[in-house]
Amino acid sequence: MSGSAPSGSARSIAFQVLRRVEEGGAFASRALDAALESAGALDPREAGLATELTYGTLRRALGLDAALAPHSRRPIGALDPAARVALRLGAYQLLFLGTAAHAAVGETVALAKGADGGRAAGFVNAVLRSLSRAPKLPEPPPLERDPIGHVAVAESLPRFVAAEWVEWLGAAEALELARAMNAPAPLCLRSPARDELLERLRAAGVEARPALRSPHGILVAGSPVRAVARDARGLPFQVQDEGAQLAGLYAAGHLAGSGARVLDACAAPGGKTFHLAELVGPSGEVVAVEVHPRKADQLREEAARRGHRNVKVICADASRPLPGLAEASFDAVLCDAPCAGLGTLRRHPELKLRRTAEDLARAALLQRAIAGNVLRYARPGAPFTYAVCSLSRVEGPALADALAALGSGRLAPPAGFPADVLTAQGDLLTLPSRHGADGFYAARLAAR
Repeated sequence: MSGSAPSGSARSIAFQVLRRVEEGGAFASRALDAALESAGALDPREAGLATELTYGTLRRALGLDAALAPHSRRPIGALDPAARVALRLGAYQLLFLGTAAHAAVGETVALAKGADGGRAAGFVNAVLRSLSRAPKLPEPPPLERDPIGHVAVAESLPRFVAAEWVEWLGAAEALELARAMNAPAPLCLRSPARDELLERLRAAGVEARPALRSPHGILVAGSPVRAVARDARGLPFQVQDEGAQLAGLYAAGHLAGSGARVLDACAAPGGKTFHLAELVGPSGEVVAVEVHPRKADQLREEAARRGHRNVKVICADASRPLPGLAEASFDAVLCDAPCAGLGTLRRHPELKLRRTAEDLARAALLQRAIAGNVLRYARPGAPFTYAVCSLSRVEGPALADALAALGSGRLAPPAGFPADVLTAQGDLLTLPSRHGADGFYAARLAAR
């Protein structure tokens, strides 16, 4: 058996990050970024392996649990978090990376010995050794006979999500979508100086190309954000998925350079807020509403840092009347509502382990309350855009239909908007399986 894994090794970093996700409710992306930052001068191969181990283990956690179950005398869900994380980490190496058994088992047991007084090390050793002798993932049922079961088992997806996608999109699309959610998400940037930034990045040897649909988007391969910032040499940019960029353009692309007044409800962390500020220009105004005081303060600070003097931040509950704002006073309203986040599983695979079917209905209740309130702040006939980075009917089309009845129905998308991201009703729907972007749904409605 190998000795203790070095504290800065890829396996050790992944183990600690996965524990923070499992025990502390952290987001994997933030926890991993922090861990890699604190590790200092880490070999790029180690950093890459830590990333693969972290995201891969989370993406495949449900399948890993099913594969481990026959080898464990206790249910995987009933184990102490450190033991569960260690088993998943070891199983991912055995089942998906093809790591030699002595390395996958030995290094994982060494990590378990250093956690919680090493109480679970013997158990982890026994279960992983048993799995290494018969490394097998559960066999999905035939797609034709049990499409929901096939999608759930084949792609380690919660069954309620598989059911939602199969019933909404059909079995073939649901399977492709679930597969795409298990692939790494690209680094996508947004910049008001897109073409100039592209030139600078390419001149510096960065592999960069224009996004396919957003006129402000850049896709970058093989370079971290810090390197991009260095090579940008002061040109402004923001990390933002193309689906999120399209949501902002869908809401207010027609107002580009107009000096219009736009309301952005539920604004933090500010990606769409700053995109709207760039669209309407310095003579316009974007009022950003955020309910959490700390996030509102951060939004103000970031707006100031980016030089967006046309952004005004209000700390308020968007489901209630907004202080200091007159109804029917905005040229456009964007309601990017809190949601279950099922469109972002590429970036936040831990949501597979946290979301339940009941969460969708709860989210829809809050979404309806917020959207029904802020709809009133759009001028008559002005576009009100309801958007979520989730993929469920109750949060998306069903809620949009209910909102349309409160206003004057749906509005056409802005002129020239990419047709391949529009539904038959003219709603925005991006899917990583179709468009390479995160899953976004948005409906453009006319205020009454």
